Amino acid sequence: MEAERQLEEKFRRLPEAGRAENNLRHLTSEPHMAGTEASHRVAEWLCEQYRSYGFEAEIIRYSAWLPQPREVKLELTKPSKRLLATREQPIEGDADTADARAAAGFNAYSPSGEVIAPVVYVNYGLVEDYRVLASLGVSVEGKIAIARYGRSYRGIKAKLAEEHKAAALILYSDPSDDGYAAGDAYPQGPWRPMSGIQRGSVAYTELYPGDPLTSGATASGAQAVAPVDAADLPRIPTMPINAQDAEVILANLRGAHVPRSWQGGLPFTYHAGPGASEVHMKLVMDYQERPMYDVIATLHGTLDDEWVMLGNHHDAWVFGAADPGSGTSALLETARALGELVRGGWKPRRTIVIGAWDGEEPGLIGSTEWVEANRAELQAKAVVYINTDVGVTGRNFVASATPSLQEWVRDVTKDVEDPATGGSVYAAWSESAGRDTQEMRGVARSAPRPDASAPAPLGALGAGSDFCPFFDYAGIPSIDLAFSGDYGVYHSVYDDFHWMKQFGDPAFAYHAALARVLGMMALRFDEADILPFDYPAYAREIARAANELAERGARQADAGASLKAVSDAAATLAASASRAAQALRAVSAAPVDAAKAEEINRDLAGVEQALLAPGGLAGRPWFKHTVFAPGSYAGYAAEVMPGVSEALGRGDGATLRAEAGALAEALARAAARLDDIARLAREAAPSSPVVGH
Repeated sequence: MEAERQLEEKFRRLPEAGRAENNLRHLTSEPHMAGTEASHRVAEWLCEQYRSYGFEAEIIRYSAWLPQPREVKLELTKPSKRLLATREQPIEGDADTADARAAAGFNAYSPSGEVIAPVVYVNYGLVEDYRVLASLGVSVEGKIAIARYGRSYRGIKAKLAEEHKAAALILYSDPSDDGYAAGDAYPQGPWRPMSGIQRGSVAYTELYPGDPLTSGATASGAQAVAPVDAADLPRIPTMPINAQDAEVILANLRGAHVPRSWQGGLPFTYHAGPGASEVHMKLVMDYQERPMYDVIATLHGTLDDEWVMLGNHHDAWVFGAADPGSGTSALLETARALGELVRGGWKPRRTIVIGAWDGEEPGLIGSTEWVEANRAELQAKAVVYINTDVGVTGRNFVASATPSLQEWVRDVTKDVEDPATGGSVYAAWSESAGRDTQEMRGVARSAPRPDASAPAPLGALGAGSDFCPFFDYAGIPSIDLAFSGDYGVYHSVYDDFHWMKQFGDPAFAYHAALARVLGMMALRFDEADILPFDYPAYAREIARAANELAERGARQADAGASLKAVSDAAATLAASASRAAQALRAVSAAPVDAAKAEEINRDLAGVEQALLAPGGLAGRPWFKHTVFAPGSYAGYAAEVMPGVSEALGRGDGATLRAEAGALAEALARAAARLDDIARLAREAAPSSPVVGH
């Protein structure tokens, strides 16, 4: 429609790089870790900003079990004594890096503990790494494992070290991964200096995120379990150190020479150990119920029972310029521009809700508690959730989305200008899609691109940011997006305004571009007569995954019948999706009755919910999505058809039968919902024009 094109053109002119820069300068003015009064101050400021843009805004307070470090000590005791756990070194010209308010490097949800033991190097600390150690005759039992960051979520590393009976775990940033081997280190370049420490949570969020003591229910007033019974809390002390301290430990290891792929960037040959290195680790964690402050901003539309939702967290390990300040700053500009449209006479069709979540860093606490508290209303009203987190670290657009919205994401980016090239964001994205992108918490990762002529790739939704409770628990169709680049200061004191101004986005042009992409997505969902879901594309992805499972299952004698039920259900879903799409094309050719359109749209948004299993995945009941979930040992990466896939991988026939049955039932529910949509669309096709639009 011409009116919608004009509305979008007007919107695209509104986000300003200078305002985004001012937003980020304020957001990074002090460290604001979750559970602190500084995080509360950020929430209050955000609430004021959203109100000034014309949104209704409120702060919702939750309480969650959360530690802060009281004592973090690491000492080399053999072959000589040396104090480690050194703090990050200040950078001349960057005063923030000398701020005494920055918390020491620690891993949230590590228990307190004191250990003196020899050290074993476990590479990235993955399942396959422990297999290699076993083949070398090396055990971590009773020893302190040291693992480098990368390739998986740090909580998986802690879980595996615990399962292999390590006494404790040390995590470090190897310069081959995000330091000088990748490029010039800060302040000469964007990569991690030798003293940089990656903070982060080690909660077992692959079991459930949110408050560890109240899984599945809002923290406030819920029946809490005792900390000792919380399934997602690690049992061994875990701490992060920098590369310069890791060098002291690793240089003294002996034992087996590690495989070539285990060799990092420090200037000596790596050995598995044990050897001369013995360390004394002491952690004292102050666990308390601490406050979380979510900000919920609402711009009411004509259809107040249909919500277009956007979100980003506001807590940071220290200053958080990239993570999450860049996303927060851009989303503020999106909201300001939408408010300007309202001031100019525009009335949103659907209600637009923006969440600024607290406690994301320790374990998606604010978003999870809000979704758990509001699940029924959310499932009745939300039509999409659009997430950004580490919004800008460079120029390369990356995104993940539910399959029904992947082509739609591409279409939106074709209509937003890329600041560097002057062409579209999509064209630049398509050009850069073959390059490697970073995989870490909150950074969307695009799937590999098979050839240059293929569409720009989107990834599957796994975990690691605030879309997780919306998608995996509540079944809300979701998108996660960012502009990515060289970013080595993740979760360190160096992720500050000065780094962003020097390396991440000096002109703040990509902050403004991100605001435009987010706003265009919100507008197109808001103004759509019929919501733009592509369920034939979703069905094709499900059929592809079912075929891959069938090929894997052909090697297991008792898997055939279970996997055939999944394949049959996938075929039924594909047929239903095709019929619904055909009927909807007929509807789109002419205006449709408003009441009938609302009914169709409610069902369209609800197809994702049909894919939830009420009882959740085997062993992980909080995760209810049968088609996508983070893998149990995969970190943030998505596992497709996770219950069936993981049971098949374990050779667990009983669980395979149960999970395949639950998946087939979910696909059947989705097919039935699509059949209802087809029926409604056929009934609506000859109807009168939409009332009032």
